[in-house]
Amino acid sequence: PNQIFLDGIDITRLRLADLRGAIAYVPQESFLFSTTIKNNIRYGEPDATELKVIAAASQAQIHNEIRNFPQQYETLVGERGITLSGGQRQRTALARALLVEAPILVLDDALASVDNQTASQILRALREQRRTRTVLFISHQLSAAATCDRILVMDKGRIVQQGTHNELVATEGLYQFLWEQYQLESSLA
Repeated sequence: PNQIFLDGIDITRLRLADLRGAIAYVPQESFLFSTTIKNNIRYGEPDATELKVIAAASQAQIHNEIRNFPQQYETLVGERGITLSGGQRQRTALARALLVEAPILVLDDALASVDNQTASQILRALREQRRTRTVLFISHQLSAAATCDRILVMDKGRIVQQGTHNELVATEGLYQFLWEQYQLESSLA
């Protein structure tokens, strides 16, 4: 019960370098380097072609905004990405993770600064890759989480419910309570 398997293999049996190479991680507070947007996206794969960079940026829903920047992909990002909004920083970091094409993508509240509609578009794009990539989406955004194949509900560090959105909404418990609260807040906004 306290084991994690990757393609049927206990991860404790994998070499650490292999395990790390299989996972791309995007935290809530992403670090960007004081260089161009293109180089920030290519950080994990410095020799990536322009087409791969654009494809990753498009999937992360940041490409159109980059095209509107004065120097587009050659635009310099200030120290820690200060010249970008929080959502732009998160989507640039997501593009970086998508570029390396790791089979596991961990989004640790990585869409918190992104509006719900954009988060849903990103998750839809990621769903198209579900045969080649597993996405662990850690979030407090219920509207985005509702689009996931399987939801694990945690309370005080423990998994208390699991299932699809429809199953969890139909079952009395924490998820149903949180969803009803979210729906009420949305209707009042």
